[in-house]
Amino acid sequence: MKKLIVSMILIGIIVVFIQIKYSSHTACYEGTVVPVFSPYNSEEIFNLIKNAKNEIKLEVYEFSSNQLADALIDVRQRGVSVKVVLEPSVYQNNNIFNKLINNGIDASWASKKFHNTHSKFVIIDDDIVFVGSMNWSENALKYNREASVIIYSQKISNEFEKIFDADFAD
Repeated sequence: MKKLIVSMILIGIIVVFIQIKYSSHTACYEGTVVPVFSPYNSEEIFNLIKNAKNEIKLEVYEFSSNQLADALIDVRQRGVSVKVVLEPSVYQNNNIFNKLINNGIDASWASKKFHNTHSKFVIIDDDIVFVGSMNWSENALKYNREASVIIYSQKISNEFEKIFDADFAD
């Protein structure tokens, strides 16, 4: 029994050493993660948008939901900064892109240096990230099985912001 315990401890130490030595991300992030599945939980994204106080940064592959566009326009009219990056190859994005621009939202097309910008995330107030499989479409909100998470962490948010800011600038 003693040999088994010692062996398990040694294996644990080796596994930790390998993870530290060969992992590019060894830092632990503090925060809370809330799983969100659709359909049935679309109110989660609407609540995040509605409760934004300073800034929303959205990068998404497909954006065709007028309901979500209207929610962004509402918070923009309240004074919240809203920036959006959309994939240019998705035809459905054209109408929403124009609607956002016409309502004072700072929207841009994703860079062509990538084959696709298939990202689906939104950063809210520098400390909340909603990320997952959900496009911003009626199908994703009402009919598709989608899996996402809300992450409450400034450290994680900062990592997403670096990518968003680089993509928005391109």
